[in-house]
Amino acid sequence: MDKYPLLVRNTIRLAFAFLIVAALILTRPLLVPFFLSILLTYLLYPYASWLEERKVPRILTNFMVILSFMVFVGGFVYALIALSASFTDNLSEIRENVEKNMNVIKHSLALFTGFSEASINSWLESASKTGEYVTQAFTATTNTILGVGLLPVYTFLLLLYRDKFRDFISMLIPSEQEEVTQNIIDQASQVVPKYLKGLVIVCLILVVLNTLGFMLIGVEYALLFGLIAALFNLIPYLGTVLGYGVVMVIVLGTQGPALAAAVLIQFFVIQFIENNILTPNITGSYVQINPLVIIFSLIASSMIWGIPGMLIIIPYLGLFKIVCENVDELKPIGFLLGTRGTERHSFTIKSVQRRFGWLEEED
Repeated sequence: MDKYPLLVRNTIRLAFAFLIVAALILTRPLLVPFFLSILLTYLLYPYASWLEERKVPRILTNFMVILSFMVFVGGFVYALIALSASFTDNLSEIRENVEKNMNVIKHSLALFTGFSEASINSWLESASKTGEYVTQAFTATTNTILGVGLLPVYTFLLLLYRDKFRDFISMLIPSEQEEVTQNIIDQASQVVPKYLKGLVIVCLILVVLNTLGFMLIGVEYALLFGLIAALFNLIPYLGTVLGYGVVMVIVLGTQGPALAAAVLIQFFVIQFIENNILTPNITGSYVQINPLVIIFSLIASSMIWGIPGMLIIIPYLGLFKIVCENVDELKPIGFLLGTRGTERHSFTIKSVQRRFGWLEEED
């Protein structure tokens, strides 16, 4: 390919990249459940391995861990539906409060900005049309969730044949690269499950923090909104913004601007705690991806696969980073993806201990 001019070579590479993106978009219904199943397999692998070490047959082990996970998720969904029941029962009252508060807000905006209420109504109608795109995105996600029925099947088979897949990879790799390949597989089997487990722990902690905060400032349905805001946090960095944005809009319409402002203040507090204390010390120590890369990847994955893409991109970035760090030619990319080189600017438990002299500096 070196015989072609530089412009031709770069054009071919760019066309190939667009071809890959188009293929990912077209194969979304097929690939999204499969990629989710791989992550679920990584999450359940330590528990399956623990049971097998105690002489439980692999088939029975797989049934047990998958069934336990389904019961856990089912209980979580049931709790969400039960909490939503009281909210939906009061929809007529909530709708009246929304209309009343929105009229007050529009009148205040008209006085403050000097625009007529008719102009503000026109802008709100335009915003509601823009919101149709969000609805379409969630509809597309709902259609993708129809493939969730395949998740237990894929996960069961991936756990059952995991040794076969490992042998298959070993057969593809030259013998001189076998040690590197084994190292990559071992690191992935440790890092990804710990990251996913940490993500669940952070989510559960945020349920408690969000709910307590909403109760203290007087938000109705505090537990429901605390749960919703925490679930959005499964999307790193942007999730807290989206979750609190939903809650703030509902509170603005139902309980007024003053309480919505209190929710906004709580958002900044929770955002600081989550980004600087919880995530760096619970999940960040495993994947250690550059925040700039994370945000760029979240936006790119949402353009390709929507919300499911945002949910799964970070663990796969972690896997790619592990590969880069173990292959000499790709080590610069691994360094760029990671956070190494910025440790002195981070805010973690260890950095605080070092700042106050409670922990000796490492050589």
